[in-house]
Order: sequence, then structure tokens, then C-alpha cells
Amino acid sequence: MIRNHFKIALRLFTKQWVYTVINLLGLSLALMICFFSFLYIQDEQSYDKFHKDADRVFSINKIRYTKDVENIEPDLLDTEPIDGISKSVANSLPFLKQAETNIPEIESLVKIQAGYITVKTQEEETSELAQYVDEAFFEVLDYRFIHGNQNEALPGLNSAVVSDKFAMKYFGKLNAIGELVKIKGEANEGFLVTGVISTSENSIINRNIFLRIENSTYYKNSYYDSWSFNAFSAFIKLNDPKNQALVAEKLREIEVSHDGLDQLEGQREMLNLGAENPVYSYQLKPISGIYLDPTLTFFGERSSMLYSLILAGISLIILLIACINYLAISITSSAGRRSEMAIRKVIGANVFHLRTQFYAESLLQVLVAVLLGFTLTQAFLPLFNELSNKQFNLSVLENFSLLVFGLAFGVALTFFAGGYPAQILSRFKVLPGLKGNGSHKIKSKLIQAMVVFQFAICLTFISTGLVMRKQFEFINSKQLGFDKEQVVYVQGVSGKTDLLKEELSKYPSVSGSAGGTGLFVGSMMNTTDVINGIENKISYTSVDADFFETMGIEFMDVSGIASIKDGQLASGMRFMNQRYYEALKEDTAKLNAHIKSTKGVIRDFHFESLLNEITPQVFEIEDSRGLSTLFVRLSPNQIAEGIEAIKDSYAKVTEKPLKEVKFLDEFLESKYEDSQKWQKIVNVSASIGILIASIGLFGLTGIGMANQMKELSIRKVLGADSKEIAYTLNKQSLVLIVIASIISIPLSYSLMKGWLSGFAYHVDISADLFALSVFLLIIITAITVTYHSIKVIFTNPVNILRNE
Repeated sequence: MIRNHFKIALRLFTKQWVYTVINLLGLSLALMICFFSFLYIQDEQSYDKFHKDADRVFSINKIRYTKDVENIEPDLLDTEPIDGISKSVANSLPFLKQAETNIPEIESLVKIQAGYITVKTQEEETSELAQYVDEAFFEVLDYRFIHGNQNEALPGLNSAVVSDKFAMKYFGKLNAIGELVKIKGEANEGFLVTGVISTSENSIINRNIFLRIENSTYYKNSYYDSWSFNAFSAFIKLNDPKNQALVAEKLREIEVSHDGLDQLEGQREMLNLGAENPVYSYQLKPISGIYLDPTLTFFGERSSMLYSLILAGISLIILLIACINYLAISITSSAGRRSEMAIRKVIGANVFHLRTQFYAESLLQVLVAVLLGFTLTQAFLPLFNELSNKQFNLSVLENFSLLVFGLAFGVALTFFAGGYPAQILSRFKVLPGLKGNGSHKIKSKLIQAMVVFQFAICLTFISTGLVMRKQFEFINSKQLGFDKEQVVYVQGVSGKTDLLKEELSKYPSVSGSAGGTGLFVGSMMNTTDVINGIENKISYTSVDADFFETMGIEFMDVSGIASIKDGQLASGMRFMNQRYYEALKEDTAKLNAHIKSTKGVIRDFHFESLLNEITPQVFEIEDSRGLSTLFVRLSPNQIAEGIEAIKDSYAKVTEKPLKEVKFLDEFLESKYEDSQKWQKIVNVSASIGILIASIGLFGLTGIGMANQMKELSIRKVLGADSKEIAYTLNKQSLVLIVIASIISIPLSYSLMKGWLSGFAYHVDISADLFALSVFLLIIITAITVTYHSIKVIFTNPVNILRNE
């Protein structure tokens, strides 16, 4: 019997191949999106959960309050730090020593401090991010060791633990035990590799190379006993994770006992904080929760639950659309089988046999869709890896839960989609079915509700995509306050910028050059300045005398500050930006104090992303000794020649080849990689959603018109021509589009307003974007409905009305 059911199902699918293709395409595409979402969310949730005692390991976070706020934890939709508080994982060494000694609930405490080192080989010098850690670090965080002993990972001051990628990069093999890592500036001959760890597990910590914390410059120098120098993060393992709040309170007590209550109250008064505000407090954050906390500043990767929710929401909506489409089309195609069901009843089939037939047809089609979904997922996995900046695979052993999800969905949809026609058609009476007038119509209001839902989803996808596109066009065209075009930069040239500038001045392909420290926003140091009770973060940067002219940054004429020209700049001069000056204007005493040490005010410019507002900045003119980055402006139409000039000059000055010259505009674009990544993911998902919704509209329109066939046939008999029939059908679609617009536009506006709020500078959401969205939806609908309209127009009304 089962074999016979599947034979009939295959025959039916072949006969109704259009509906079969629509069902399989819609379901398989929706499942592909769901599988990708499943992989992404599973990966996002996996950070640092592999540690054996992950539930007992916490980071120490200090919370400083600049406003009176109630909630210090991020909402699910947060992607940026909470206004009014700052969380930091940086602590002073004396504070951590007291915490380890005086809090018995702490079983272990290990320090970690990140810093860049220069690894030397025979061919080149390469900058790498290193982690300086305590000897017992790998006893608290148990990363998987490929080679070496985890319990004796860092036995000596000159030992090192490297990652598998680091080992392959510098030694060409995984087993690098016994190899020497030579680091520039270190007196010893090298660091002996005593362990190689895997980087296959997700972790917030960059795992290039681990060195003993005693080798850190900050640890060795005078900062060792300084309570004011906060440079060290720490992970603690608690005896009992339930003591989390108790330990956090004890950490605050240590800080208060050192600072004194007078200093605490002084800060409260300076910041205008309420009496109930703690001014600062401590929080223990589980290591497995750090990655998804966007409010926490950490030296590793971080994300937000918002991204997972976006992807999950889009996936579920697309899957819902596909399921509705499948159900609707299944009902449409099965409604024409009344005579078949009646004949099968006459020859002896009972209700169970008929229902089993429908379930078999549904099961076969859904299982094929699931297999196609897996196939499409595998085929487009490289593209999704590129979009998401992750590395997924579809190994059954590693993603068994994905297989279970696919099969469970298939079984559920089989009973859901196959159940409706099975229950309705199996109960038809034989005689009306044999006469051809036994009918079953889906209520028109239900069909209209389904169509409105599809329209609303399409309109939401279209409008959000248009807003995202407009925002990134705005970003690319916005004036940044300096000329970023044809500017390249070279890093790692400490003390050599003047020599390089002198060499480059000989080349006509170079129109200007200047030195700076890093990429000049906060690259020297950051501090704070309380102005009128508001704490402002101040970035300090060192540049040379040619910097402003080379970058096209303009000076402002400000009363009280003598006007100064580019050629008059000298070492030691300080300049503030317009944002800092505008803030100081609200505090006359502070402004007068700063004017004494300031030689000028420069106009605001963006060198951070437009996600953030311009912050107060101070630039200090310095000679080549303190500068490490060279900015070079190339002459128009001489890009290739200019790059060669830079490489030649670099080789002459450093006696080493320069491998890479980076473009400044590419660096600025990298600031939006995350937002652009999500724009692409949303656009691709939305396009697939619109495609599936259009397929669904085809099926739902077919159902609606099937229900209206008698009405339309009577109209034709009474003299209605093709134009009137087409007008009647399209008028109904337009009414449904208007209803969908009323639902979708407020929803889309709210979603996009929330997304744009993450940009300090953004476009306005205008009515023309929604008008364009509705127009595009009308075109999509017209294309979708045309097939059914033509079919109705050319159908002979006699064939429809003969049974009435």
C-alpha cells in the first residue's frame, strides 16, 4: 500500500509539475536560510563555553558612572555601550594582588595584558598581538593543547605558548616545541616554544602567542605598585559561582578603602551624581557571556545578540511564508481531485487509505525539499562564510543538531500541510464528487489575509533594503573634513618619518607627506575632562608640522587664539579640534586655562566611523622620534609611480623591502565592515524572501481566482470584456496592497529608525522611499497575477457554469 501511495504521488507531481517546482523551490530556499541562521546563532552562542569550569570563570569589570542610570546590563537590541556608564576590564596590579589575597571566595586569579610585539625572522619583521599572562593561566582557561603539557605550559620567563596558526606561519609545522621565537627589543636570544594550542574553538581572546606577564613592559616598570595605572585584565575562578555578587561587592570595598570616602564624594559632586549613585562598582562577567556583551570594552572579539535575533527573525518569517505557500498550493492542487477521491471510495478505499495518500504525498515532497535545502546550504556555504566572516562546515558529526532540526521540521510540516486536505477531501460524499459538483472553497477572507501578509512582508523587505542602501550611499559621499583620496600610509617606521619624507620629496609622484602616531585618533593616549558636570573623553595624538596641510585639514579663526599658518608650526605646539572648543565654550574658566596652552583650533573631521560622533581631540606637534606612521599623498594619475617611490625610499632608509602600502580610504571603509556585512546578509535574505513571497502570491492568487471563477464567468456571459475582467482582478490586488502598506510602513519605519540610531550621522527616512517600495511591490504583484489573469480571461465560461 505504501509503495502504491508513493507511485501515485510521483505521478501527481509529474502531472502538476508547476506546483511541484514552486513548492520545492520555496521550501528549499527557506530551509537554506534557516540552516544558515542555525549555524550562525549556534556559533555566536559557543564562545568560551568549551572551558571545563566555564561556569566558575569570570572577568573582573569596573563600572564607572557618569550619569544616574538604573540598568547597567545591555538590552537584547543593544549594539553599543550604555550611555552614562563605562565598563572596563583594565585593573591595577596592586588592586588585583589585594583581591587575590583578601577574598577567600576566589579560588584562582590570573592576569592577562595584551600588547603588540615584533617577531623577527631572517627575511622580515612582523607585528603580532601577544598576550602576557600568569604562569597558571592555562590552569584556569583550558585551551586545547595540540603539543605540550597544559599543566606546565609556561615554566620559565623565556617560554612561550603559540597557536597552531602561528606555528605554521613561522615554523612551517604544527609541532613547534623547542623552536625559538625571536622578538625585537628583547635582550634574550628568543622565547622557547613549550606549547601549541588549537584555535578551532571560539574564544574572545586572540591566541597568537602567550608570554609570561613578567615580560610585559608595564609589569617590569614603575607601574608595578601604581593604583592609578590600569592596564591588566583578570579572570577569576570562584569556589562557588553563587558568590558572584558577594565577590563583586568585596572588590568595590577594596577600591573604596584605598581611594577613601572623600575622593569618592568628590567624584560624585564633580559629575553631579545622585546620592544613590555608587560612582563606581564592580561586576563579574561569566567568560561565556563576554562575547555577546557590546557594553563591555575588551581586547578581543565581541558581538551582540541583536545580530542573532535579526537573522533568526528573518529566517522564521521566510520559513513561515514558505509554509503558508506550501499549504495554500497543496490545497489548491488537491481541490481539483474531488472526482478522484470519489472514484477511489467507490472501489473500496476507506478514509484511512485516503488520508494516508495525502500524508505520503506531503512527506515525499517535504523530504525532497529538506534534501534540496541541505544541498543548497552546502553549495552556498562559501558565500555565507564570506558574508558572515566565519568558517562553517556541514559535517554531520559537528552539526548533528542541524540534521535533527531539518528532519523534525520535515515531519512537522508533513502532518501540518498534509493534514488539511486529508481531513477535508477524505470526507467528501461520493455522489457529488462523481457528478463533479462537490466543491470545497477556502473562505475568501482567509485568502485575503494570507495575501496581505505576503504583501506586508515583501514591502518591509523592500523598504528596509532601500533605507540601508541610502544610508551607505550617504556614508560614501559625506564630506569627512579632510581629503582622504590618494592618501596611503606606512606603519612601523618609528623615528624614520623625517628621513622618509626627505627621500619622498625627490619624487614628482608624491605631492606631500607627514608623520603621525598610529592612525591618529587617540593613538597617543586617552584621558577625560569634566566640563560642566559632563565627563568628556579626550583623545591625544602626536603629528608632525606637515600633517594638517598634507591631510587637507583646515584651521578655524577663534577669538583669543592667535591665527597660525601651516608653515609656522613647531614641535611642542598643541591644537584642539572644533568639538573640544565648542564644549569648552560652556565653561569659561576651563576655556581660558586651555587657551594658554593651545596654539589653534582645527575644524572637525571624521577619522572614526560615522557610527560615532566626533569626540574632543588634541593634536601635539612632535618631531620624528615619537612618530611611527607615515602618511603620503600621491600626485593625481600617478598612483603606481607613487607607490614605487614609497617602496624605493623605504628600502633606502631602512635597508629592508616594504611589502605593503595601505590606502587610507580602504581603512576608513573597513570601519563599516560589520554594518555592510549585515546589509548584504539582510539584502540577500530579503531577496530570497521576496522571491518566496512572490511564489506564494502565485499560489494564493490562484486560490482566490479559483473561488471567483463562477462570478467571473457570469460577468463574461453578461457581456464583460477582457479589460473589465482584468480591472476587477487588479483592483482587488491594489486594495490588498493598500492594507498591507498600512501595516508594513509603520513597522518598517520603526525597524529602520532603530537601525539608523546606531549611526551618529545618518539619512532621514523619507516618504519617497516608501512610495518607491509600494511601486516596486505593485510591479511584482502585476507580474505574479498576470498568469492567472490571462488564464481567467481565456477560460470558456460554459465549462465553469455547466454544473450549476
